[in-house]
Amino acid sequence: MVAHASIHHKLDLALRLVNTTTGKVVEEYNAKFISELTGLKAIPKQGGMYLFLNVGSEEFEIDIHVYGYESQRIQIRLSELQGIMPIREVYLLPKEAPIQESILTLRGTLSGIEELEAVSLSDTNCCIKEFDARKKVMSVLNQRNVRFQHVHYGLVNRERTEYEHFEVEKEISPHEIKCKKVLEKEFYINQPIARVIFGQISNQEEYLLRVMKDENTKYLVRYVVDGKVFYQTVDFHKENISLKAHEKKEETEHDKREV
Repeated sequence: MVAHASIHHKLDLALRLVNTTTGKVVEEYNAKFISELTGLKAIPKQGGMYLFLNVGSEEFEIDIHVYGYESQRIQIRLSELQGIMPIREVYLLPKEAPIQESILTLRGTLSGIEELEAVSLSDTNCCIKEFDARKKVMSVLNQRNVRFQHVHYGLVNRERTEYEHFEVEKEISPHEIKCKKVLEKEFYINQPIARVIFGQISNQEEYLLRVMKDENTKYLVRYVVDGKVFYQTVDFHKENISLKAHEKKEETEHDKREV
């Protein structure tokens, strides 16, 4: 009798690479993933997806290098990824180059900066209609049938110059989406929804954010400095723009208790 050996493979992680500036997936099959884990190997798939089998660790870091994009280091905690396909989107910043004339850059230093992201103030293709807190389902006014292909979006309040960052669990239809959590802030009907664009932070003080160059270049930038959230409206067409730690600050629960 001949003994047969079977090898079992377990899908532990799927990374989808996204150009955070354009929102398009990054179709680059020469992407490099570097980690301290022994034998970590990425299997490229369509749609900017990379699969990792038999990782063997619950928590680790990966350095991602893709031609034409800024390198990025991400922290992976497998316990935070749920579902049959444990997907995490990785948002890559395109590099500046002669062919990248359609990109505008916000760059500078700000001591204590921890997070950086932004939404377009001209994005009005989709607005909120109502929200079912029990089901965590958002109904949207979506006349152009914009697809919710990403995870991170902002519910923009132009009057208060702020937005609520929420995550999409799944698109039910072009007019309904299920959110991962209940909305925390009050909203009004027709409040616009915009895709979140992520920046990068290095050395705890250097920041970098890039957006598409078009007629509407005003963005609402959200950033965290020493644990405090700030907002600043930025026109990327203007020169010598920098983020300030004394712009409009988001009110925290600690601030409310002190009043």
